[in-house]
Amino acid sequence: MPKQRPSSCTVDLDLYDYLNIFPPRLPTPPAPRASLSVTDDWPSAVPIGMREIEVTETHLEKVLAELLGSLP
Repeated sequence: MPKQRPSSCTVDLDLYDYLNIFPPRLPTPPAPRASLSVTDDWPSAVPIGMREIEVTETHLEKVLAELLGSLP
């Protein structure tokens, strides 16, 4: 009769108990060291040149035609 290997798992091991109802808690982020300030120095209306419009229309002509219809 061959020798039986000792069982490496315990008797109370429930293989169907794999669903963890409560997800693991994430660690709390550290407090900021200094307060950050965001400054917006752009003008309220940003000027766009005619050349910028032409370049945009050239590269996006097909997409603009689908969205806006044929342009005159």
